[in-house]
Amino acid sequence: MTSDCRTDTGVARPERFAYNPFEIAIAGAPEGAGVMLAERLAQGPLSAYRVCVVQRGEEAEAIVATRCEEAGSVRTVRYEANDETYLAPRPTLDADFALVVTTQNVSMPKLVWIDEDRPEQFDKVLAYVGHASACPILPASARFFTEDDVEGIGGVLMAQLESRIASMPLKGLVLVGGRSTRMQRDKAALDYHGRPQVRHAFEMLAPYCTEVHVSCRGEQATKPVLAGLPLLHDRFLDMGPMGGILTALKSDPKSAWLAIACDLPFLTEETLRHLVDQRNPFKLATAYVSSQSGFPEPLCAIYEPKSVHRLAAFMALGYHCPRKVLINSDTRLLELPHARALDNVNSPGEYEAAREELEAGIAEARES
Repeated sequence: MTSDCRTDTGVARPERFAYNPFEIAIAGAPEGAGVMLAERLAQGPLSAYRVCVVQRGEEAEAIVATRCEEAGSVRTVRYEANDETYLAPRPTLDADFALVVTTQNVSMPKLVWIDEDRPEQFDKVLAYVGHASACPILPASARFFTEDDVEGIGGVLMAQLESRIASMPLKGLVLVGGRSTRMQRDKAALDYHGRPQVRHAFEMLAPYCTEVHVSCRGEQATKPVLAGLPLLHDRFLDMGPMGGILTALKSDPKSAWLAIACDLPFLTEETLRHLVDQRNPFKLATAYVSSQSGFPEPLCAIYEPKSVHRLAAFMALGYHCPRKVLINSDTRLLELPHARALDNVNSPGEYEAAREELEAGIAEARES
């Protein structure tokens, strides 16, 4: 699998994960030894995690052994594309991370099995594993473990996992692609806080994200209110917010995205900070539970890289509501710090009432 797949225009496509955003290969092991090592790791030093073991062979199918945390055991299932429906659970994505047993030099960090008489050439090597107590053909600086040292190997994998989590960017997305039909005015241009709401939302996300983009339809790009802002044009037309979120995930498959609607005038910094602090990168998403409906709030949520597959699957079946995806997926759900923080505003009357309430709150804060 190449990491530099180029388009017809010569621009490199973003590198994507093969099985799971947190994936590590066990490469070059003798037949059966790689899967045995992976299962010993899953039941030992990695037992606190949901580990999926993929045996990648020459055929399109794979044998997947998924550790079931609740049952405390390992089960083996046959994992073939034609056995799955679009919305069926995918063992590799439902797991916290994947161990991929392979003979190929796949483009992911890897443990390499090495024998004294058979050196292999692999890149992105975390450590080497073998039968013997030492491997003299390796340089002195190389990490080498015997196959029985599962604790030592587990420590290397945990360090890689922590490094991957720490380095995974969190990007921000302000969704302004709606047509504001009920409001009869562009919601992005409404003023609740002394500036257009799209710029207020953009500035709120900035402290928590490596970069922030504004999701819009192509024809909105020339609007004065969006001038100077980094725009991300919807690639999925007439799909509502789900199209904007999926566009962002496909534009950078290795980043998580904190997406918010632009029509949330009561959104507070505390609400955003709590969401970021409680993020679980192993889940499909982290979101708040609505104080009104009791369902997940999809328009102030963090979507992890793995969510791109679930969103695309729902969209392929004609479901364009991101809330349905969160309800039917492995989502971390949080209680709102402030019950009204995610109240949206959809009509001129609601806009005037929200402005009056916010102005009264500011005046009250000043007096106190």
